[in-house]
Amino acid sequence: MTMPVNSCVPGPELIGHIVDLARLEWTPGATAAAAKRFGWVPDGSRTSSYATNTGHYVLPEWFGGPDDADTECMIPFCYYYEPDDFDAELQADGLSGNVDWLAEYHSGDPGWVFDREADRSGFDGRWRAAVDAFSERLGEPETVVRDEKGDHPWNYAAWRCGGNAVVVGQCVDNGSYMTFEQALIWVGPHPVDEPFPTGEQFALRLEC
Repeated sequence: MTMPVNSCVPGPELIGHIVDLARLEWTPGATAAAAKRFGWVPDGSRTSSYATNTGHYVLPEWFGGPDDADTECMIPFCYYYEPDDFDAELQADGLSGNVDWLAEYHSGDPGWVFDREADRSGFDGRWRAAVDAFSERLGEPETVVRDEKGDHPWNYAAWRCGGNAVVVGQCVDNGSYMTFEQALIWVGPHPVDEPFPTGEQFALRLEC
C-alpha cells in the first residue's frame, strides 16, 4: 500500500527568515515587525497567523501580534500518512479518502510536492534534508535525538540562537485530528542555561 508524503522542504529564503527571527529578542511587537519585514502576509485563517512567500504557513494563529510577547511559532513543511485497511477499501471502491485529501492539501501553494509512492524513509528524508539545510546556516545542531515511545520513532535536531532555539522535528499533526504525521520548524524562547528536552518532550512541545 502506498504511504504518501506531501512536502515543501524549506529553502534559503525561509531559512534566512527563521534564523533572523530566532536571533531576535522577542520583546512585544518584535515578531510582528519581523514578519512585516519578511513580507509575510497575515493569513486570517482559524489556524495560521501568516502565509510566507514560500508556500508555508506560520502557526499558531495569534503569533506575531503587534502588542503581545510571543511564546513560539511553528512552520510545517511535510505531512505523512500511513493508510489502513479502510483506505484500501475506499480505493478499491473508487472512493476518495485520506490519501486523496492529503494530495489536495497545499495543492494551491508554491513548492509543495505530493509523492503518492513515498514511505516512512521518504518522510524521514525530508526531515533530514531540512536539518542539512539549517546546518549549512547554523552549523551542526547542538542535539539530535529520537522519540522512541510511539509506534514509529520521530527525529529532532535543535540549535541555540542566543535566548531562543530552532528545532526541526517530527510529531503528530493535530490539525488533521492526528490523522497525519508532520515535520515542522519550531522557533521560540529557550533559556541559554536550560538543557534541551528529551525526544519524548520534544514531541509534546512541537505538536500543533
